[in-house]
Amino acid sequence: MLRIGRTLLAEVTTINSTTASVSGRLIRIRKKSKWIDRRSTRVPHNGKDIWYFGDQPSCALCHIRFRYKQDYEAHKESELHVNRLRWVETMNWWRETGEPAYLKASNEQWEWFEQHVLPTKAQEMGCTLDEARRVYRQAIMTETPTWHRPLQCPTVKQEVQEPRDQRWPASPKW
Repeated sequence: MLRIGRTLLAEVTTINSTTASVSGRLIRIRKKSKWIDRRSTRVPHNGKDIWYFGDQPSCALCHIRFRYKQDYEAHKESELHVNRLRWVETMNWWRETGEPAYLKASNEQWEWFEQHVLPTKAQEMGCTLDEARRVYRQAIMTETPTWHRPLQCPTVKQEVQEPRDQRWPASPKW
């Protein structure tokens, strides 16, 4: 029924590979190759070695848990850790050496004052030696490393809800 006349032929639509349903697979392959070229080049964990949750070590002095091995190695020289070590060393020195020496020196000063100065002061005040001792021997606020109140007052609620499973310092689930 089709006439072979030139004027009666319909225009031929050229089917290229993008419109053909048969070649859908080829299109997908071509798109994937473009996607592979553009994919993210990020290095996982910024190139650091990690410890998984159960294996993570912690610094009990600084209350830090480490995920990355490089951070754990660098922490020993960090300013935070060094300052806390110095503070612990200072407190140990005060407890073992400084405070006993300070108390001993203050007792010696009081004994010298009691022997040499207090009798004349009691005569000047016109009272007994015991009353003068009570007047002069009053409590002195000594500036020790712990004489001040806590440096940071807690602003959080006082009711602490413990984590369900006792993992330190905190559990991700409550």
